[in-house]
Amino acid sequence: MYWILPLIISGLALADGAIHIVLDIVIFRGNFFGRLGPPPGAPAGPPPGPPVPLPLPLNQLFLLNFVGYVVLVALLWFVLLRLPTWLRRMDGLIVAYVAVVFLGWVDLGEPNPMGLGYLSKGIELVLLAALLTYAWVLSSSSAAVGDRRAAVHP
Repeated sequence: MYWILPLIISGLALADGAIHIVLDIVIFRGNFFGRLGPPPGAPAGPPPGPPVPLPLPLNQLFLLNFVGYVVLVALLWFVLLRLPTWLRRMDGLIVAYVAVVFLGWVDLGEPNPMGLGYLSKGIELVLLAALLTYAWVLSSSSAAVGDRRAAVHP
């Protein structure tokens, strides 16, 4: 049972990162680093931008989203195996990352090319639920350990 939620969290995070790579391939024809041209079939002229300007072109942000999820999953497993006292912090870091990605999508106007936008956000909501469940399990188990310590050392 101890490994189930981290496995679910890892799978969901990597799946969402993979969807962003697929979006990069579908929308920008695999142009991960170069300047953006208009996607196929886009009208001529400058596209409407989000209310908050993006720090990088969208194709690079998709790639960084994938890299971010891979790094967070690796960190999760490192913390789980080597620094278990940091698990709550790690859980909070992933929650914050998912929230930023979700809010970035909302800021862009909730695009949904080929249904992948909604699929990604659905995965992120399930990931958020798994992370909050894991945070609850961690706090319950640490409270139980504290109760046992208090019973042993009154």
